[in-house]
Amino acid sequence: MVSSLARATLEPAPGQKTPVLTEQRGFIDLRLETLFPPCGSDPLADAVRAACLSGGKRARPMLAMLSTVHFGGHALAALDFGCALEMVHTASLVLDDLPCMDNGAMRRGQPSLHRRFGEDAAVLSAVALLNQAYAVIAADDRLAAETRLRLTMMLARAIGFGGLATGQMRDLRDLASARDEASLTSLNHQKTGVLFVAAVEGGAVIAGADPAGCASARSFAERLGFAFQLWDDLQDKTSTSEATGKDVLQDKDQITFVTLWGVEGALEKIETVIEEALTALGDRDCPLATYALSLMPKA
Repeated sequence: MVSSLARATLEPAPGQKTPVLTEQRGFIDLRLETLFPPCGSDPLADAVRAACLSGGKRARPMLAMLSTVHFGGHALAALDFGCALEMVHTASLVLDDLPCMDNGAMRRGQPSLHRRFGEDAAVLSAVALLNQAYAVIAADDRLAAETRLRLTMMLARAIGFGGLATGQMRDLRDLASARDEASLTSLNHQKTGVLFVAAVEGGAVIAGADPAGCASARSFAERLGFAFQLWDDLQDKTSTSEATGKDVLQDKDQITFVTLWGVEGALEKIETVIEEALTALGDRDCPLATYALSLMPKA
């Protein structure tokens, strides 16, 4: 059943010291280290490096690389695109934590960036990360210019009016009366789903997938993003800051799906949505599916 798959672990094969997925995570961390100015070169560089290099799941670059492999490409072909996704994701976290937004105190097990470096450094770090993401894609000469342009457009759409920026604005300002099931579904897509789609569909594009393959990737990622946001909402309600590495009960005054459905209802919905995602992908035992499910270990 899906519940058992969702608890799958990524263990090395017999005789293999390091799981392949751990190796890919290592490539991501090493590559990110090279894409910023060196530590100590200036205060902005120090803040950016602290934001992006101090932990995190690296879920979006991992999904991009595994998607590229799933659709017949080489994982390293998606490495720089994945790092660009991680920069965008980190920028969104830095902005979300600002006092004028969610006023987060903790992120990735440490004080949030504005508390460590100041609000000015946090805002400028987010700006720098977003622009560096585009620069990384543009400079990736392993990809054809047409592919780089397509990936840049996908990322811009994920960040802008149909994605992260609007999602954060809605999360801050949507009235409680507007938070019904349909509204929350679109909000969750803008807050979380758009970067999952960019990662998985972008990986398919890098691999040269045909339109049907890209559609499958997109559908899988949309359902995965929805399930992940539901799981994140559950963690906010039921987990601790020590376990999550960030503030919890941030949504205590907001209506989420956990409010509408309760904990058990949200868990059941995660099961349903994961099943839909696996059906869209068409292979529930591949590394992409296994890794995606491992992102929600308690689902």
